[in-house]
Amino acid sequence: MERQHRISEILTENGIVQVSRLAEEFGVSELTIRRDLDQMEENGLLKRTHGGATVLRNMNAEPHYLQKAAQFAEEKRRIAQKAVELVEDDDIVMVNSGTTASAVLKALLESGRSITIITNNIDVLIHPDTTGKCTIILTGGVYRSRSRSLSGAMSTSPLERMYANKAFIGVDGISEEAGLTTPIYEESLVSRMMLKHTTGKAFVITTHNKIGVISNYQIAKTDEIHGIITDREGAEYFRSDSNIKAEIIEA
Repeated sequence: MERQHRISEILTENGIVQVSRLAEEFGVSELTIRRDLDQMEENGLLKRTHGGATVLRNMNAEPHYLQKAAQFAEEKRRIAQKAVELVEDDDIVMVNSGTTASAVLKALLESGRSITIITNNIDVLIHPDTTGKCTIILTGGVYRSRSRSLSGAMSTSPLERMYANKAFIGVDGISEEAGLTTPIYEESLVSRMMLKHTTGKAFVITTHNKIGVISNYQIAKTDEIHGIITDREGAEYFRSDSNIKAEIIEA
């Protein structure tokens, strides 16, 4: 059916679809769309949710940094600005690796906040701290060019002796079943240690295309985080289709 083919294309492009939006776009009833989605689920093409569907995706291999950086750049910028709004002077902030995390680091360094940033993300070194108010602590560790990050035991060991009052954690996947996930074991250990050593609020930072994705290694369950900072499509999904209890912050 042509409509189902188009639904599949939209789902592939966006990662999530909602019944109400599809009904409006195709000029049919929501009941008709639900029937389409039910049939597509039976055919193994998607996963139904309460108000729509998500793509069936497992991320077993790590995408290259440059490939990810080109995607959803404006959404990542807005997520980063929203993260800055949650930070106050004298905060100690954990930020992990990834392109959304890099956007957050850039925004923090440009914000003029007097803060301490603890990170394994080497992009913190290429964004100028124009105000000179940020103290930057790099974890150390083995450099991974594919993610532009430091990882391994030499990254987690220093984190065992540091605590932050806020954390911003980028992910490769977030789902109700698997929680926060990433395809690289060493990266999962660093991110988990950051969450464990955050005494205040911890936020997931993610664009909508990561929703429903399950990768190889769990960072944390969704009930271990306080908030999710995401774009408009992601926020709509979490508010209408998800049982995740974290605060949803739309960027």
